[in-house]
Amino acid sequence: MLFARSFFWSHLKPSDICRHSPRFSSLFSSLSASSAASIEAERLLRDGPRNDWTRQQIRDIYDSPLLDLLFHGAQVHRHAHNFREVQQCTLLSIKTGGCSEDCSYCPQSSRYDTGVKAQKLMTKDVVLEAAKKAKEAGSTRFCMGAAWRDTIGRKTNFNQILDYVKEIREMGMEVCCTLGMIEKQQAIDLKKAGLTAYNHNLDTSREYYPNIITTRSYDERLKTLEFVRDAGINVCSGGIIGLGEAEEDRVGLLHTLATLPTHPESVPINALVAVKGTPLQDQKPVEIWEMIRMIATARITMPKAMVRLSAGRVKFSVPEQALCFLAGANSIFTGEKLLTTPNNDFDADQLMFKMLGLIPKAPSFTEDAEKAPEEESLQEAAS
Repeated sequence: MLFARSFFWSHLKPSDICRHSPRFSSLFSSLSASSAASIEAERLLRDGPRNDWTRQQIRDIYDSPLLDLLFHGAQVHRHAHNFREVQQCTLLSIKTGGCSEDCSYCPQSSRYDTGVKAQKLMTKDVVLEAAKKAKEAGSTRFCMGAAWRDTIGRKTNFNQILDYVKEIREMGMEVCCTLGMIEKQQAIDLKKAGLTAYNHNLDTSREYYPNIITTRSYDERLKTLEFVRDAGINVCSGGIIGLGEAEEDRVGLLHTLATLPTHPESVPINALVAVKGTPLQDQKPVEIWEMIRMIATARITMPKAMVRLSAGRVKFSVPEQALCFLAGANSIFTGEKLLTTPNNDFDADQLMFKMLGLIPKAPSFTEDAEKAPEEESLQEAAS
């Protein structure tokens, strides 16, 4: 058999080794069978982004052979972004613990014994000092999180946060908040204060959601995203994998995000950090291949979004993170802590940036300011 194969290939003429040769048409047909990732990436490069995805179409992309999915995620990423740029964000818990919700993954819930004690809202001086240090370390977006179900009845605290937003914006940084559910007028007030983005994750699929949270509905989360979007604030919304969900639930999450009226500006992909004392404390760690599938599928379905390699990154090696960047991730949280869980420190990330040849993404404040870098990024990617 080996001799027969050698004889076969050695007697080929150059004209035979051609896609259009009758002798090889069937061979090339089988070898070049296109995956869904390939088909959708090529369509995207031709026609641009879309919001009319079916769940099955996203499932087909997600199920594409891993290396094919990785390649085409990288292809789309290079088309839509400067592939070397990575946005650096810093997340600070400005009001920790004591939350009334029952999110099964969260150590800040008052329902679980995790060692996290309820604290009051941080003072302005403390928050601004943290933002200053984050900027000096290279972060261009400062995110503030408060462990609240919603902002109803928190007028004093909310007004304080509006002041924080204004001050941090004047420092030349983008500003993001995650404060639970907000009302329409509050979204408008945050926009006037200069808020860049509002984070409100969907966490998982609509079907699996009740297994994780019962104190806030899926539709309530979507309503908050609607208020944020209508106020002209960038939507930051993603989810968590490793909650015990099925792959179909991961597909369902991406389908919901990719069929919103406007794709989220940021899509955080989190790997569960299992915390002792929470109902999900015994969940097995997420593997890097699972992260790559989520990131690449998010990149192909929402090409212009900043896909953020978020919680759980601390458990992945630099080579593993490099695969995530290759698949289409272009945003990270940097700093030693994410709310209450560990994260990579600034120095480690700077070393990784140097090793991989990554460069920090500059902040964007207006639509005009965002268009110019995007056009430059496309030209650089093409070259």
